Amino acid sequence: MGPAMGGNWGKEVDLTTSYQTFTSKFKPTKDLEGVEWAFHYANGGSATGSGENTQNGDEIWFDNMSIIDETGTETDWDPTNDFGAVRRDNSGLKADDGTLINYISVNQVGYYSNLSKVATLGDNKGDIMFGASSIELSDSPYTFELIDANSGSVVYTGQTQSKGLDKDSGDKVHQIDFTEFETPGRYYLRIKDQQWRSFEFNIGDNIYTDTSHNMLTNAMNYFYQNRSGIDIKEAYITSGDKTTLAHEGGHKTDEATVQKEWVLSYASKEEATGTYASSKITATGGWYDAGDHGKYVVNGGISVWTLQNMYERAVVQGNGDKFADGSGAVVVPETGNKIPDVLDECAVELDWMMDMVVKSDEPTWGKYAGLVYHKLHDHKWTGLATRPYNYESEWGTVRIVKPPTYAATLNFVACAAQAARLWEPYDSAKAQKYLTAAKTSYEAYKKYFKEYDSSNPLYAPLDQAIGGGAYGDNNVKDDAYWAACELYATTGDKTYYDDLAGYSDAFEVVSYLEGGENKGSFGSFNWGNTASAGSLSLYLNKDNSKLTSLTSDNKNKIISTMTEAADLYIDKEDEQGYGIPYEGTSYTDPVNLPADLVINGFEWGSNSFVINNAMIMAYVYDETQDIKYMNGVATALDYLFGRNPLSISYITGYGSYKVSRPHHRYWSNELDKTLPMAPDGVMSGGPNAGLQDPYVRALGFVPGDADNSSERCYVDSIEAWSTNEVTINWNSPFAWIVSFMQDEAKDATPTPGPKPTQPTTQEATQPTSATEETTPTGTEVIPTYTGSQDDLLYGDVNVDNVVSLADAVLLASHLASPELYSLGNGTADSVAKGTEQADVEYDRNVNTMDLNKLNEFNLRNLTQDDLGPQ
Repeated sequence: MGPAMGGNWGKEVDLTTSYQTFTSKFKPTKDLEGVEWAFHYANGGSATGSGENTQNGDEIWFDNMSIIDETGTETDWDPTNDFGAVRRDNSGLKADDGTLINYISVNQVGYYSNLSKVATLGDNKGDIMFGASSIELSDSPYTFELIDANSGSVVYTGQTQSKGLDKDSGDKVHQIDFTEFETPGRYYLRIKDQQWRSFEFNIGDNIYTDTSHNMLTNAMNYFYQNRSGIDIKEAYITSGDKTTLAHEGGHKTDEATVQKEWVLSYASKEEATGTYASSKITATGGWYDAGDHGKYVVNGGISVWTLQNMYERAVVQGNGDKFADGSGAVVVPETGNKIPDVLDECAVELDWMMDMVVKSDEPTWGKYAGLVYHKLHDHKWTGLATRPYNYESEWGTVRIVKPPTYAATLNFVACAAQAARLWEPYDSAKAQKYLTAAKTSYEAYKKYFKEYDSSNPLYAPLDQAIGGGAYGDNNVKDDAYWAACELYATTGDKTYYDDLAGYSDAFEVVSYLEGGENKGSFGSFNWGNTASAGSLSLYLNKDNSKLTSLTSDNKNKIISTMTEAADLYIDKEDEQGYGIPYEGTSYTDPVNLPADLVINGFEWGSNSFVINNAMIMAYVYDETQDIKYMNGVATALDYLFGRNPLSISYITGYGSYKVSRPHHRYWSNELDKTLPMAPDGVMSGGPNAGLQDPYVRALGFVPGDADNSSERCYVDSIEAWSTNEVTINWNSPFAWIVSFMQDEAKDATPTPGPKPTQPTTQEATQPTSATEETTPTGTEVIPTYTGSQDDLLYGDVNVDNVVSLADAVLLASHLASPELYSLGNGTADSVAKGTEQADVEYDRNVNTMDLNKLNEFNLRNLTQDDLGPQ
């Protein structure tokens, strides 16, 4: 009841060495759902107390605190409110007498029939909260039973395997392996002669492809719902309460003041728009990072790259059609423009980045024209439960743009160059625009680059975190390598190869990250460490004939280091009690914690390391078809969907006990019932031993405490920004992995055949020069087609009634490996029709001449009338 509501703070209290009792009454003047009970502890003199009231080393003890409503019961405290504390005890899986029975953690979505199926039995001794339930586990094996959830019958039994004490959970654990059971259905696990059991889960072949609740579609919808500058409409929202999730757009004209220098905080908005103002720019559109109205080039860059890489990988693997315009995999307003919808979504962010490029007439930064501003956000933080379209007057905020940086510039270069090769088959003018912009900004970087110096404003400082995320980066050579890789993969220009080959870790996928905000992080890439992203793009384009400078040694180095990293992640899964492919590190966080406080454990956004590391395992599966890497990806997802000591799914809308209140300005139903809950398919950042925010500390967590078990350092509350944040650069790899699992998981086998050579993206979309090949290869005489000529659509190689890039990919694959790739749609009846329709030259043979002509069609150089008989 402070001054903001007409009250007063009351008299300051003199501290004593014995308990004192204080009582007071107040009457609120407003109805507020999000409030706090705060005690202000001030060092120094006192206006109303007895002078020097505090001294270093004091401890303050509180006991028997209560706020009592004397006017009614309708607003009384709900005793079932867990305040976001996530623990097995709060999961709801209990016996009739209220006893906790949830001691077996499983993937609550389910397990593929053909893949590994592992759960964890834990004693829950790692839960340090008051009154936590636990059990005693011996080292001897227990008999587990797999129960059909519908009939209650035991369908499979086995023995658990003791794994001992698991450091990151604080639990003693046993592993439950029921991989060999493959019958689809709905099940749960229990320990024989005990009440201990798991949540229910599915076994089947459509774990992540349920069309009624498509996980990829929902994961991708995160980006539409966090667009800036447009109204968010019900028609394009794929889950949740669409009526309240839809809202008026924010920053429809996003005009912001460019800052002359890096400033941590401003005394007033007049400083931001006056003292430190250089000029104004308009950069409308793009994605809000985490619902906080900040738009950042560096984490936007890795997000765009990941989604475009998801699409490019799908094309190379022959699954590009899933993202075709209007397919429904990605729901966007742009559907109907004949562009793959995922590229439309990425263009929202990429086109915003184009507006962040420094112009030559900018008073302060024009001398660095071509570089890119680092970020755009409010000059100070706002509160939660904030609508993006009307908060600025209430909070007194103004929009600012931070100075240009090498990091932002290179992020833009990499993504624009990548986009150029992906857009080329659909809109060559836009592709050329991206490529020209990428080349221009890359040349600006090379012109103005200098080695790191803390006084150089073109390096983003590590401590700029008031009003917007810090995103500091004082090591950008990894970004330069990434940018050169993307330019080379798109152009084949040896100049870019020479640039990338000079990087110290060229052609590698690393396993530990150093630089920027990361100190020994166990992972291959993130927004601040992007070199491995460049290597992955080179791998994806390794068979592109344009890349003549890329040697076999280069390719083998990428594959070998990528495999080494994946093997490390699988080893870590096997070592960890709950199967997580991640481990913590020692680090400090001077922005949010005392500078000398060392944290030993999981980092902010630990789940993002889990999902990024899963991407590396997925790439190695693509290369080797070895099912152990597919199982590695599946095991990572098991952890995220509930096989963890908290027994919670970290993805909204999926699982029996799941995250529901992520940190987001608009998805703030926890604080304001007129605002929506989060939609489905949103991945929380997850456990964080840093515990930086005051809310998690109020629940009893202490940063740096030696007793902290990293996997327990999590709270599901909108207030818990250090553990429950959501971001574009975390949801993008989540979407990537879901797409991969949808494409590959159900067909993985323990004994794969040889992996066919797939065409690269460019070779599947670009016409082949006549000088490159003079004799058609792969020639075969087409079989006799007995159907009606009126039913034929020449160019429709896969017989899906449309001629698209997927037909060129299938034809290229067939010509390279006819024994592995048949034409048609997989049925015997369609082979003759698909082969007939592949004869676009209509010379009664199918060969590379047909592929060349089909590529010309996809480049829009030919029309449908040019295909088939003339």
